[in-house]
Amino acid sequence: MIGWMQKHRKYLVITIWVSTIALVGASVVGWGVYSFSSASNSVAKVGDTKISIQKMQREYSRLYNLYNQITGGGLDEEQAQKLGIQEQAINTLIYKTLMLNYARDLGLLVQKEEIIQELSKMQEFYVDGKFSKEIYLKTLEENNLKAKDFEEGIYESLLLQKLGVLLDIPLTPLEIDMLKSAYFTEDRLSIKILDKKDIVFNPKEEEIKKYWEENQDIYQTQRGYELEVITLLPQDVKYTQEVLEKYYNDFKNQFLDAQGQIMPYEQAKNEVQKAYQDSQAQKEALKQYIALRKAKEQMGKLVSVYEKEEDYQKYGNDFINLLSQAKEGDTLKPILTPQGYVSAKIKKVIPSVPKAYEDAKIDASADYIRGQKTQMLEKLAKEQMANFANIGSKDIGFIGRDYSKEIAGLTLDETQEFISKLFMGSNKQDYILLENKAILYAIKEQRSKNSDIISKNLDFLIQSGTQIKQRLVEGELLNELSKIYKITKYQ
Repeated sequence: MIGWMQKHRKYLVITIWVSTIALVGASVVGWGVYSFSSASNSVAKVGDTKISIQKMQREYSRLYNLYNQITGGGLDEEQAQKLGIQEQAINTLIYKTLMLNYARDLGLLVQKEEIIQELSKMQEFYVDGKFSKEIYLKTLEENNLKAKDFEEGIYESLLLQKLGVLLDIPLTPLEIDMLKSAYFTEDRLSIKILDKKDIVFNPKEEEIKKYWEENQDIYQTQRGYELEVITLLPQDVKYTQEVLEKYYNDFKNQFLDAQGQIMPYEQAKNEVQKAYQDSQAQKEALKQYIALRKAKEQMGKLVSVYEKEEDYQKYGNDFINLLSQAKEGDTLKPILTPQGYVSAKIKKVIPSVPKAYEDAKIDASADYIRGQKTQMLEKLAKEQMANFANIGSKDIGFIGRDYSKEIAGLTLDETQEFISKLFMGSNKQDYILLENKAILYAIKEQRSKNSDIISKNLDFLIQSGTQIKQRLVEGELLNELSKIYKITKYQ
């Protein structure tokens, strides 16, 4: 590993996962939907280090609360599953454990006194200007944490900080000069814009038909499904105030404000109602699913659903994606859609087949014309580039990477795409193809921005350059560490 570091020391910068320990609002949310091997009591193993279910639960809780704050407190269990928070939590801990293992193998240590010193900085545990062990233990207990686990988190954070210092390699002077040249250089351009809409092309019928014959597989009817469905809307679930208050008391840790604090019942009332109705709807929908699966006679509504935009909007991507993976006779477990919780028995799958020419003609014609115009546009661009001095190009002045206005004849999006491709290229004179336009250009002159602008933005540039450097090397370093410390996931 040291050899690898020496070989790559010019570029070796890594991202260190330093845990942000937030006491307030760190309570663990429900875990009913996840199941791991109780025998191992671990979700993963990195080298000889096991990652416990409890540690994963804490990391999941931290990420859940973070996403919940970002979404304004509207995150629920189903959305958390869609976001893949569980997998994020496991992967974060695996990456962190790779680094911790490496830090220990390098001989880095954290003394007990250092942990105590970190604790002494946390004003949350102070009373009358003094650290209170009683408040410390009580606060941890309220947040479902043990002192041993909390102090282990501090230990890991300090160890990763030390590893970060050891491996911190700043940008070299040469790299900084290259960044300055790349980001603070402006080009004076002369350009001409060719627009696809100005190209006239009227295909013959036989050309369109030949194109369709060569690309029949592209033009298919939409796959569909004949279903028997039962739908249940969460908002139809009845409730009483007593039921809502009991639900709140049982699950109050799920109702947090933007600061991660448990909200009083009156403040959380609307969220409690929504959560209660959703939980009861899930239970009832599961009963309906079991009944539908076992039923010999029709008990649901017969509908036809196709893989088309209207039905994606009506039922949601997840529902139709599940249909696409199922077969005739299958019964889908209830899934939340814009229509409510839907359980569906698949009566028939309607396969997708190639369209007849007359049905595909409009789409095939549009695609053929679009493709031919693109070829004609590029051909015209090449022809005019050969005689650039005489094509009537226009001097548009100096353009830099941070140019934020529209270039005449281009939309703002087209302008940004053009500038991005321009500064990625190395040709003094060339053409750049966009979706509907070609921009012919010649660089007439280059200059650097004035020293005041460079000085004002240099720190930010160096910071950004360092982050880019980190991202480029991070994957390679983690890949190297994963070869040293075997990673095993349990589930």
